[in-house]
Amino acid sequence: MDLLTCKASPVAAVLLTVLTICSAHGGHNVQHMQQQPTSFSDPNVIGDQSHLKEHMQGEVNTDKPMTPEEMEFHYFRLHDVNNDSMLDGLELLKALSHMMPPMDFPPHEINGKTAVEVEAMRNQRTREMMVNYVQIIDNVLRLDDRDQNGYLSYPEYSLARRRDAQKMKEMQEKMLRDAEAAKNEMLNKQQQAYNSGL
Repeated sequence: MDLLTCKASPVAAVLLTVLTICSAHGGHNVQHMQQQPTSFSDPNVIGDQSHLKEHMQGEVNTDKPMTPEEMEFHYFRLHDVNNDSMLDGLELLKALSHMMPPMDFPPHEINGKTAVEVEAMRNQRTREMMVNYVQIIDNVLRLDDRDQNGYLSYPEYSLARRRDAQKMKEMQEKMLRDAEAAKNEMLNKQQQAYNSGL
C-alpha cells in the first residue's frame, strides 16, 4: 500500500500530517505492551488495568478494581477525544500510536551511524509503522463498522472485542490441545522404544 496515494482508507491522506501529533508520549512503549496488539479491540490491550487506570486518574475511582466491562467502556471512552460516542480514523490512529509506538533503536543498531543516518532509519521505521496503522484502521472499519458510516461506535467496538476475545480463547484452547497431543505422542514413542528394547 502506497501511503501517499492510498485511496482505500478515508484517513490515509491525513495520517502523515498528524503522525507527530499522535505519537505516543514518553515512557509508554514496551512497559505497557509486552506484545503488539493485533487489532484495536485486542483483549491484551484492554486487560492492562494499570495502564488504563494511569490515564483515567481524576475521571474515575482508580482505587477499586474494574470489571472487564468497565475497563472496556473506559478504554473506548479514553480514546473518544471529541466525546461523540464514536471513534473516527484519527482517534483510532491516536490509540494505535499510543499502544504501538515505534520502538527505539538498540545501541548496536545505531553505533557508528551518523545523526543523518539515524534520522533516516527513524523515518523509515515511522513509515513502516504508519503502513501498519493504516492497515489496522482499514481492517477495523471494514470488519467492525457494521453500519459502514466510517466510525466505530461503542456497540460495534464491544461486539468486536467479544469476537476477538473469543478467537483468542479458541486459539489458546487449541494450543493447549495441540501441546497435550504432542506430549502424548512423545510419551507413546518413548513407551514404544522402551517396549521394543525389552
